[in-house]
Amino acid sequence: MKPNPTISYRYENFGGIISSQEPPFLAFVDQNYMLDLGLPTSSLWNDQGISQLSAPTEVHFAVTNRCSVGCQHCYMDGGPKDQGELDNTRFKQALDILAQMKVFHIALGGGEALEREDLFDIADYARQLGIVPNLTVSGQNITPTLARQMKIFGQVNVSIDGIDDAYTVHRGTGSFAAVDQGVRLLRESGIPTGINCVLGLKNFNQLENLYQYARKRTLNEIEFLRFKPSGRGKTHYMENRTSHDQNKQLVPQLAHYSKKYNVPGKIDCSFVPMYCYHNPPPHLLETTAVYGCEAGNVLLGIRSNGRTAGCSFLESPGISVFDLPQAYSDSQGPFKTMRRWVDRAPEPCRSCDYLHICKGGCQGVSEYVLGDYDLPDPDCPRVKEYKVKS
Repeated sequence: MKPNPTISYRYENFGGIISSQEPPFLAFVDQNYMLDLGLPTSSLWNDQGISQLSAPTEVHFAVTNRCSVGCQHCYMDGGPKDQGELDNTRFKQALDILAQMKVFHIALGGGEALEREDLFDIADYARQLGIVPNLTVSGQNITPTLARQMKIFGQVNVSIDGIDDAYTVHRGTGSFAAVDQGVRLLRESGIPTGINCVLGLKNFNQLENLYQYARKRTLNEIEFLRFKPSGRGKTHYMENRTSHDQNKQLVPQLAHYSKKYNVPGKIDCSFVPMYCYHNPPPHLLETTAVYGCEAGNVLLGIRSNGRTAGCSFLESPGISVFDLPQAYSDSQGPFKTMRRWVDRAPEPCRSCDYLHICKGGCQGVSEYVLGDYDLPDPDCPRVKEYKVKS
């Protein structure tokens, strides 16, 4: 492979993963493709099929827990600074570890990431290591100067759950006008910008308004994140989770509005059961890298104090980022247990055609609602209908 600073790769048992910064993409490729790139064979090429990765492809890393907005649904319980928050030196040491593991992307957030003074220094260091930093912010305090500085990020996503008066449906504080101004500044600075929308019962009717806004501001995408019982979201989960009917309507509506407004709509892995409910061809999901819970495998979450979990919505089993390489590969560790969920899957997941794609839905929801993350996601439409029949 000819040297190209915008392209990186790593070997996997099935072949490898190729990452490009320009244009941005991440692709799982087979062994022949790796050879066609002029790369030598790998000692990892002993097994066939995609199973445990050699490292996550993406890590969600909270740079701080500090946040002055105080959203009622904050999955991190943002507000006060985490005890033991990593200082600049330790944070960079953590990034060194992720780079050695060949993690491709880090999603920096909070709390409110902009309340950490060395945010841009951290992002620049990630770039130096070959890791693409992305950013999620509230959008409340973006100035022209900050917007220009954000060019260091691959993409900036602004948290918006509704338009105009509906903006505070979950947040309870903040100004939509201020967020809109922040979005304008980001686009004027030429920064790829998207929306992160926490979707629940009370803002499901905002779907079309969000698409209209995204098109008006020429945004890259909208990513819909399921309202989850994590952090302060636990207090309000039962009255804010999407209903059974909404879960069935979600994917058809997103497909309709994405086409109508020419804005890509994405779902996080916790909404994959709702996607699978509509019986898409399994091979299509596999080839387009649609997958359900990949906690502790494709994805990891790290708090600002270095405590690591399978994803940002799960409790940490007490693993520090500084112990991550050993913990990730530990054949008896907690991440291994998460990855092997399909081997323990009960019905109706056991007989489901999408078992190896969906992987039982959101473990965080199962753990909170049912007290056991080994049980199927109780809000999956198939699970709901199975229980009615039973």
